[in-house]
Amino acid sequence: MTTTPGRTCRHYTTGVGHCGAEGVRFFLPGWRCPRHTPAAIAGEPEVSGQYCAPARCYCGRPECPAYPTYGRPDPYAGELDAWAVIDARAIASGRRRSNPADYAAARATITAQRERDARLRRSNPS
Repeated sequence: MTTTPGRTCRHYTTGVGHCGAEGVRFFLPGWRCPRHTPAAIAGEPEVSGQYCAPARCYCGRPECPAYPTYGRPDPYAGELDAWAVIDARAIASGRRRSNPADYAAARATITAQRERDARLRRSNPS
């Protein structure tokens, strides 16, 4: 991040007054020098400026540390569609309104899931 010339730190300390240091950046509480940023006051390290996860690049910038993963399909996307399971359970229980065909399909899905779970429990007793 760049600093703004002509501005001073507006951090106020009781009994001392405003900091007044130059070389400040704007944060939500106001203009702050590096000693008085919200992270520095909380005793935490400064944010790196990147918003991508450590092992997943979303920005597509070559300088991003996780850039080699950019554009790869998500390995967990096809594994389990959890929202479809939740939605089927809501339809089957009657908590979500739907047409009779969707209701019957949801009931069949829930029945198949219960049978599969029962088979797995019988084959793998704990």
